[in-house]
Amino acid sequence: MVSQQPLLIQALTCYNLFMAKNERGLTDRQEIFCSEFIKDLNAIAAAKRAGYGKLTAERNAYKFLKTEAIRNRIEELKSESFKRTAIDADDILRRLVRIADATEQSGDFNAAIRSLELLGKHKALWTEKTVNETTIMNAFASGNSEEDIQRDVERLKRIAAPKLKVVSGDK
Repeated sequence: MVSQQPLLIQALTCYNLFMAKNERGLTDRQEIFCSEFIKDLNAIAAAKRAGYGKLTAERNAYKFLKTEAIRNRIEELKSESFKRTAIDADDILRRLVRIADATEQSGDFNAAIRSLELLGKHKALWTEKTVNETTIMNAFASGNSEEDIQRDVERLKRIAAPKLKVVSGDK
């Protein structure tokens, strides 16, 4: 009979390697999950691509994103990605202006119009602006006389009486 100890030691070694955490507190599979998640921001698909089974991915993908170490790593990867692309709104606007000028001079008016359209959208030149004026009428204030005020108070008492205890301010 063959001893089970070497097989058990081998299994424990594989388990420990599989569950070992890096300096960020993540296992190798969690690290892969983070890298996969930033590609399409789809937690279930990222979990499947990281090697989790279909059921585990579907049941636990949301939980993975709640783990602080995973959230921190995803933010770190996103910021690294943003730094690599190094493009901001000002760059895009400058390029659109250059494209609009170049395409207009070359006679490609469709491209020039599209560039100008995007610039106009940025400046909100073509957004619809509507002004709604509403006059709010107070159903109770029919005038400022003492008689009008007393009538309004009585009306309020009738409306509120079933639900509220009316306390007089005179006491």
